[in-house]
Formats: sequence, C-alpha cells, structure tokens
Amino acid sequence: MAFIEQPTSSGKSIVFIHGRGWKPPEQALAALWTGALRTGLERDFGKDEGAPTLENTTLMTAYYGDLTNAARAAAGQTYDEALDLADLGNALTSMSALESAKKFRRAGYEALPGRSSIKEFLADIGAPLLSTLGLTEVALAQRMPELSAYWDRKGAFCRETTGRVLAQLRTALGRGDQVMVISHCLGSIIAYDCLWELARNSPASSGKIDTWITLGSPLGDEFVKRRLSGADQRGDKRYPNNIVNWFNVAAEDDFTCHDETLANDFRSMLENHLISRIKDYRIYNLAVRYGRSNPHTSIGYLIHPRVARLVADWL
Repeated sequence: MAFIEQPTSSGKSIVFIHGRGWKPPEQALAALWTGALRTGLERDFGKDEGAPTLENTTLMTAYYGDLTNAARAAAGQTYDEALDLADLGNALTSMSALESAKKFRRAGYEALPGRSSIKEFLADIGAPLLSTLGLTEVALAQRMPELSAYWDRKGAFCRETTGRVLAQLRTALGRGDQVMVISHCLGSIIAYDCLWELARNSPASSGKIDTWITLGSPLGDEFVKRRLSGADQRGDKRYPNNIVNWFNVAAEDDFTCHDETLANDFRSMLENHLISRIKDYRIYNLAVRYGRSNPHTSIGYLIHPRVARLVADWL
C-alpha cells in the first residue's frame, strides 16, 4: 500500500516512512504528517511567493500501518482508531497554534503536563542490561511486537514492510528525482535496511538519496546495530553507499532514541567516503498525547523548527 500525493513535479520527491505502534488509515496518517510539515514551513518561512513550499514536490508515504496493527492485535493489544485520530488532531492543533519558533525551546517543553525523563533513563540503563541477560527479545515481543516480528528476517512482516518501502524508494529514484527520505522510529531501521539492499543489490546507476532525515531513531542502540543489514560485513560493504546527507533529529526524553547521536556510530561511512555528511540535532518535542507530554510523537518532530529548516534548505 502506498499513498502518493503527486502535483506538477519539480523534480523533487519526499518519501515518508512511519514508525511502530498503532496507526490510523494511510491517507489519514499522510495528512497528519504533511499537515505538520507544512505548518512548520509556513510558520517559519511564510506563504509569500518564493517561500519554501511542498506544493510542487511529490510526497510519497510508504505505509505499513496495517501490518503493525495486525502484529499488536495478535499480541492481545487493542486500538481505538477514532480516539487516536482525535487525539493526534488535538496535538497537531495545539502545536500549530504556536506562532513562533522560539516557543519550541526548553521553557516551552518544561511547561508541558506530565513531562518526565524516567523512560529515557530506564532505556539508558535497561538496554545494556537486558542485552546482557538475553532478555531483549522477550521484552520486545511483549512491548513492541512489530519490532520483534521485524527481526524475523524470513517472516511475512519483514518481507512485507521492506517490500513496500523498497517499492517507494525505487519509484522515486526511478523518476530521476532529487529524493529526501523522512523516517521515524522503526521506519528508520527499515529505511536503513532498504537503502543497504538497494546499494548492494541494485545497479550503480540506480541513484542516491540526496537527504535522509531520521526522527526519534533507535539506530544508535547496540542491540539494533547488531541486527542491521550488513552488520556481518566488513569495510565499506557493511554500510549503504547511496546517501549523500544524513540528518538525525532526537528529542529530549525520547526513550526510543536514548542514544541520540548517530554520527559517532556510523562515522566509518564518512571515513570510507560512503556519505558526505552525518549530523545530529537535539530538540524539544512539544507533542502532548492524552494530556501528557509524549516526546516521541512523529508530528511533534515534523512540526519542529529544526525539521522545517532542514526541509526548507533542501527545497
């Protein structure tokens, strides 16, 4: 499944890859993501002629939310789609009302209800401990069944998700467009694996991703890194070689990206001349879900001034 919003082409395409968790239908999710990104661009750069805009950019969503929903349902979890959509809409409306980029600084974040760093703290101390005890797979299967299912490389979940993402990447690159990929959470793991697959098993002429933006990414986690495509390879074969610029954005207290810097984890890509730039940014995600701060929420990342600036510069 793939939602594509395709206006008159400017030779630019953005591929959105969402993360784990329950997901609303693909067009509803695509509307939330593009709405958050458009709001950030308009807030910081205006609507006047010449301002950066998405209007002439092909927007593509690699959607696999039906698969994450099925994995969670199979694990005994339940989902209220109508309530989730309403709460996501309320979160976006609240952040859209912030008319200045200055509102997204520490003071604005610290004023949010229910803000806590305990999850990030537990992730910092818990991930190495769980790995040592061999409990990571068990914990993942209980809390994040879709991630556990993804690590089963021969399973249907992995085949389906990577197939959908690869299809969108190939479509965008096949048009000869300048391509940006924006991925969140689990989506960044799938994107990495797919980019490695394209780099190693596609013709050299298949093109490069001009800019990759990772949001709330767990790619710095040691457990995750050991399971990435190419992790068993050496030298430049270990990494994808089809990315020009990589910007990683991590929010304060987002436990999913408790290792918030990726430039150090993937510096060999720079040393081997496989990529031009890897840069990390730390932000404050102002999303409030169900009355409490939720710094992992994707639309909180997408509406943030840092992401707006990265996209505006690319546009």
